[in-house]
Amino acid sequence: MSDFRSRTQRATIHDVARVAGVSIGTVSRVLNGHGRTGPQTRERVNNAVQMLGYRVNTVAQSMRRQTTNTIALLVHDITIQIFASAAAAAQDVLERAGYMLVLASSGPEPNSEAFAIRVLSQRRMDGIIGFFRREDEAETVEALREFDGAIVLFDREMDVRADVVLTDHASGMTRATKHPLDQGHRSIARIGAATQIYPGRERMRGFVEAFQGYALQPPMELVRTHAVDVDYGFRETYSLLSNTPRPTAIIAATSQVLEGAVAAVRQAGLRVPQDVSLVSFDDSPLARMLVPPITVISRSVTQMGTMAAEMILERLRAGRDQPPQKVVLPTEIVLRQSCGPIHS
Repeated sequence: MSDFRSRTQRATIHDVARVAGVSIGTVSRVLNGHGRTGPQTRERVNNAVQMLGYRVNTVAQSMRRQTTNTIALLVHDITIQIFASAAAAAQDVLERAGYMLVLASSGPEPNSEAFAIRVLSQRRMDGIIGFFRREDEAETVEALREFDGAIVLFDREMDVRADVVLTDHASGMTRATKHPLDQGHRSIARIGAATQIYPGRERMRGFVEAFQGYALQPPMELVRTHAVDVDYGFRETYSLLSNTPRPTAIIAATSQVLEGAVAAVRQAGLRVPQDVSLVSFDDSPLARMLVPPITVISRSVTQMGTMAAEMILERLRAGRDQPPQKVVLPTEIVLRQSCGPIHS
C-alpha cells in the first residue's frame, strides 16, 4: 500500500497517457477542456487521473498560458470592515469565473504599497484590485504603471491607466450636512477623511457645498482630517466638546471615528441628541445598535466589491486596448434618532 501511495504522488502526465492508452496531447486537451475528444476517450483519461491521483502542475500550466487565474486584493489595513465586505463580494464573483482571490496587505511605511505591487507582479497575478492609502506616492504610481496586468482602483483616483469604481461621497456628505442644518445647527464639526485621497476631497466638497446652499460660511475651524481611527475620533471629539462654545453637531467620517466620538461624548457627560447630534458616514452594527441609533450615510460596499470584480474580469477579457471605465455608485441617508433640533 505504501509503495502504491508513493507512486501515485509521483504520477505525471506521461503516466496518465500510458494508463489511458492515449497521447500526451490528448491528455492535455481533456484536462484543459480544449480541442475535441470523444466521450470514451475523456472517460479513459479521467479514470486514469483518478486511479493515479494525478494533479495538474498549475505553476507549469500558468507559465504556458501566461496567466495564473489569480487576482490580488491589495488593502492598506485589513482590520477595516468595509474591506472585508468588499473582499467577500469580489470573491463570490471571481470564484464563479474560475479565479482565486488573494488578499495582500501593505503597511503604513512609505513605499510599502509599491513594494507589495512589485511582489504581486513577481507572483504573476493577473490583476490587482487596489485600496491604496495614498494616491500621490510616486513609487506606488510607478509600480502600478509597470504592472503587467489588469488594475481596478477602489475609491481612488490616480494617474495610472486603470478601471475605477467610486462612491459619490460628495452628495453623501451634502446630505449628512444638510440634515443638521435643516434642524437649526450651524456649529457642525466634521472629523476624519484626509483630503489627500478621493473620498476625503469629495466629502470636503460636499460639506462646503451644503453650507453654501444655505448662504453660510462652513466652519472650517471645526474640521479635522488627519486620521480615521478610533483614537483619533475620541481625541478630536473630546477636544472639540471641551471648547466654548462647543459644536452642536458632529459628522464622523467612518465607523471607527464614530466609535471614538461616541466614547468622547460619554466621557464629556453629554447626551445624544439632546446635547450634541451625531451623523456618521457608513452604516455599521455599532450605528444600528447604539441608543439612540445613529443617522448614517449608507453605501453598498458589497456592490462596490462586486463591481470591482466584474470590471477586472471584463478588462482581462477585453485587453488593454479598450478605454478605462469609471463607475460612480450612489449613497443614501438613513435617518435615525441621533440628530435632533438645536436647543437654545
